[in-house]
Amino acid sequence: MPQNIRDVMTSNPCTIDAEKSVAYAAKMMLQEDVGLAPIVEGDRLIGMLTDRDIATRVAAEGRNPDQVKVRDVASKQLITIAPEQDLDEALRKMAHHQVRRLPVVEEDGRLVGVVAQADIAREGDDSQTGQLVEEISESGGRMSSIEEVQFPRQVEDEQPHVESLLGQEPQVEERQQEEEGISKVQSSSRGRRKKRSTAKRKTAAKKSTGTRKRKTASRKRSTAKRSTAKKRGTAKKRSTAKRKTTSRKRSTAKRGTTKRRGAAKKRGTAKKRGTAKKRSTAKKRGTAKKRSTAKRKTTSRKRSTGKRKTTSRKRSTAKRSTAKKRGTAKKRSTTKRRSTARRSTATRKTGTRRRTTRRKTR
Repeated sequence: MPQNIRDVMTSNPCTIDAEKSVAYAAKMMLQEDVGLAPIVEGDRLIGMLTDRDIATRVAAEGRNPDQVKVRDVASKQLITIAPEQDLDEALRKMAHHQVRRLPVVEEDGRLVGVVAQADIAREGDDSQTGQLVEEISESGGRMSSIEEVQFPRQVEDEQPHVESLLGQEPQVEERQQEEEGISKVQSSSRGRRKKRSTAKRKTAAKKSTGTRKRKTASRKRSTAKRSTAKKRGTAKKRSTAKRKTTSRKRSTAKRGTTKRRGAAKKRGTAKKRGTAKKRSTAKKRGTAKKRSTAKRKTTSRKRSTGKRKTTSRKRSTAKRSTAKKRGTAKKRSTTKRRSTARRSTATRKTGTRRRTTRRKTR
C-alpha cells in the first residue's frame, strides 16, 4: 500500500463543539447521516461521540438531551492516527481495537480528517481488507492474523545451555537429561502449534479468497445493475425533461395565445365601453338639451301666462273700479235727483200751504 493516511482520509469532517447539547449533536448526526462525530474545543480533538453513547448514556438513563452537554457523554479514550502514517498502521489499529473509523490528528492535537474502513477498502488490498472485516466482526479485541502476518513475532527457541564438565556427579547428568527431554517436548509442541496456526491461516486464506471471489462477483453484478439502473434513470430523466420541455413550450404557447386573446377581448371591450359611453354621453347631452329647451319653453309660457293673467287682472280690476265709480256716480246723481225732487215737492207743498192759508185768511 503506497499511500499514506492523508491521501485517503476525509478532510474537514463534520465536528461538534464540546459545549453543545446532546440534542443538537443528534440532529446534526441525523442530517449528516453519520453514526460518529468528533468533539472538539477549537481545533483540538477531545473526544468522540457515537449514537451508542447517546442511547446508553442519555436515553437509557432518562436524562434530558437538551440539558446534557456533549463533553459529559463523549468517549474520552481516543484511538488516533497521524496523517503521515501508512494504511498498514491504520489496518493494525482498526483490527486491534475493533473500530471502523480513526480520527486523523496532527502532533499538536489538531483534527485534520477521519479515515474509515471504506476508505482503506477502496485503496488497499482485497485480502487484507477481508481479514480486517473479519477481525473487526470478531469479539475480544485481540491482535488479528493481519498483525501476525505484517508484524511476525520472533519466536526464539530457547535451548538450555548445558555445561559438560568432566568428573561431574551423576545427579547433575540426570537433571540435564530431564531438561533436554522437557525442551524436546516444548519444541515439538511449538512445532505442532506452528503447523496448526499455519493450517488455520491457509484455511482462513482459502475462505477469504472464496469470500473475495463471491464479493467480487456480487460487486460486478451490483455494478452492472447500478449501471443499467443509471442508464435507465438517465433515459427516463431525458424523456421526462423532453416531456417537461414540450409541455412548457405548449403551456407557454397557450399562455401567449390566451394573453393575446385576452388583450384583444380587453381592447374590444374597451372600444365597446368607449362607444357606449360616447352614446350615453350624447344621449344625456341631447336629453339635457331637450330638458333645458322644455324648461325654457315652460318658463317662457309661464311668464307669458303670468303676464296675461296680470294684464287681465289689471283690466278686470280697472273695469271693476270704473263700474264702481260709475255706480257711485249714478247713486250720487240719483240721490241728488231725489233730494232735489223732494225739495221741489216740499217747496211745492209749502207754496200750496201758504196759498191755502192766505186764501183762508182772506
